[in-house]
Amino acid sequence: MNEQERYMQDFFKVFNGVERWGPGTAADTLHALKQLPTPPKTLLEIGCGKGAATLVLANALDAHITAIDNEQTALDKLSEHLHANGLTQRVKPLNMSMADIDFPDESSDTLWCETSIYVLGVEKALAAWKRLLKPGGFMVFNDLVWLTDNRSHEAAEFWSREYPDMQTVGKRQAQIQQAGYELINTFTLDDKGWRDYYESLEQRLAELMSERPRSEAFNDIAAELAIYKNYLAEFGYQFFIVKKSK
Repeated sequence: MNEQERYMQDFFKVFNGVERWGPGTAADTLHALKQLPTPPKTLLEIGCGKGAATLVLANALDAHITAIDNEQTALDKLSEHLHANGLTQRVKPLNMSMADIDFPDESSDTLWCETSIYVLGVEKALAAWKRLLKPGGFMVFNDLVWLTDNRSHEAAEFWSREYPDMQTVGKRQAQIQQAGYELINTFTLDDKGWRDYYESLEQRLAELMSERPRSEAFNDIAAELAIYKNYLAEFGYQFFIVKKSK
């Protein structure tokens, strides 16, 4: 096993032990859903992970949901939840990359993407995924953003490495408009979403760290936890609810 393979093995050992792969709560998902002028009927969830948001959406909607991710272990976990909750008829998990979504144009009235749009990049995703939306369709996504221009050196340095394209809310709003969407609403994820995520991650990391204290992946995750604890007021996840306008 080479160094990169070991890193990824350790990384997924941590994240496969927690339910959420990013900050958020069911309440945040439902709040975003309520901002839509009309309830979705054909919803494509992109980067669904283990299905934390998928299950909330499926229970709140009378809609056909397709949930895609390219991590099969996450999809297997989602499938277990769907079977346990009797949702297999309305939710279809698929192993598919967000960079190569193989669905027809105008096949969905709503796209949903929580805590994973950064993988492709916001501007690229706004452009690439628009064809999937029916005329007047909606996209709901959230993204890590700066909440202040007065940033600590430590946080700025960390996120410049981990997420070089991290922007302010205003910059993302401008990009949304430039890409041919109308902004319906936007709001910042509350602290509970962060706290629930990081506390479970911290607990999982503590369980594993004693096995391999020199693991690069474990130490990188620990560094991110420290940034969260010390500087969260400077950044956060921002939901954007947008409508395809052209």
